[in-house]
Amino acid sequence: MLCTPVSAAEPLSSVFSLHGFGTLGVVGSNEDQADVVSNVYLQPDGAGHTDTWSAGVDSKLGAQVDARISADLSGVVQVVSKRGHDGSWTPGVEWANVKYVPQPGLALRAGRTVSPTFMFSDTANVGYANPWVRGPQEIYGMVPITYLDGVDLTWNTGFGGAINAFQASFGGNTFDAVGDTEISGDRLWILSNTIEYDAFAMRLGYLSVDLTFDSTELDHLFGGFSALGATLSTAGATTSGQLASALADRYTVDDTRLEMISLGTRYAPGNWLFLGEWARISDAGLLPRTTGWYATAGYRMRKVMPYVTYATLDSEARSPSGVPLADVPGDLRPAAAELNAALAAALQASAPAQDSIALGVRWEVLDSAALKFEYQHIDIGDRSAGRLGNIQPGFEPGGEVDLLSVTFDFVF
Repeated sequence: MLCTPVSAAEPLSSVFSLHGFGTLGVVGSNEDQADVVSNVYLQPDGAGHTDTWSAGVDSKLGAQVDARISADLSGVVQVVSKRGHDGSWTPGVEWANVKYVPQPGLALRAGRTVSPTFMFSDTANVGYANPWVRGPQEIYGMVPITYLDGVDLTWNTGFGGAINAFQASFGGNTFDAVGDTEISGDRLWILSNTIEYDAFAMRLGYLSVDLTFDSTELDHLFGGFSALGATLSTAGATTSGQLASALADRYTVDDTRLEMISLGTRYAPGNWLFLGEWARISDAGLLPRTTGWYATAGYRMRKVMPYVTYATLDSEARSPSGVPLADVPGDLRPAAAELNAALAAALQASAPAQDSIALGVRWEVLDSAALKFEYQHIDIGDRSAGRLGNIQPGFEPGGEVDLLSVTFDFVF
């Protein structure tokens, strides 16, 4: 079920019910050499270089049909239309699963389910259910897998006034991404445990996935290093040849294990709302070890809630980033220099670093609709493009970006 009021749901029959949700949004950016996007893997362009203002970053429309087959058996299908990796608005199936409840507190699901990576993953597409215009990208941009095809188990227990929810998910996902890339996540495990007591909740999570990036550009890059390594070894430059081959092996993302641990908290005493999440992913080929966190504080005043969010993201520097040209025979140096430059660009693009602060306000204009205004200032890392996408040749790392966003979120 949606984590939103369901009184607006339209009963199709005694078995089926229909829910809907959507966001109409526009965001503006003062960065003219890159774009603000919803996710660097999932959206090709947005606000900034392409257009100063964009309605395609946050806007979306979704529908969900729930089926109550019996007291212990149900099903759900959720379809969402949002701007995808190819710039189209083709609707996609986010959820399609059946749920069986063999006993109170225990639920089993099979099919396509949300990838429960973070605290707000269940409602990532439902803007009305989230306090911000968009989830802090320092956390919610870490893992682009939004759903998985497989099975999961949820076990809820109560003790001493507290509620404990354990969830285990297993499956996989393959999807198209920006830049003619196909991303596959196999043997995907997500484990989480959430404890709620009164106004406080804490969530601990773990993710493990075998990741593959199938990209013509990356295949050409790493294939080039492998070929260079073989050529250098044949030419007698054995050390440089071994290094070139090792670079290809080290940075290739091919069935490469990636792990993540995360911690989230929520505290909502009275009119106050405090949120925070921290996560760290291990290095996986081209992807470096990355750590991010955010903290949000808001205060509800009747139908208005101003809020502030501070977030940070940092990645470890990778080395070596190429073959020393001094050790390469003269006739092979141009090719080696070209490969070094391409690898350096790929490492920079895959190592996000930024700090941001956002000031926003949420206004409940209707019982099932909210208007949000948000200003965000981003400091980009010195050797990074942060969470920006569509990077242009003239982009310079280490700059500052200002965003202004307005969204209208609704459920029906």
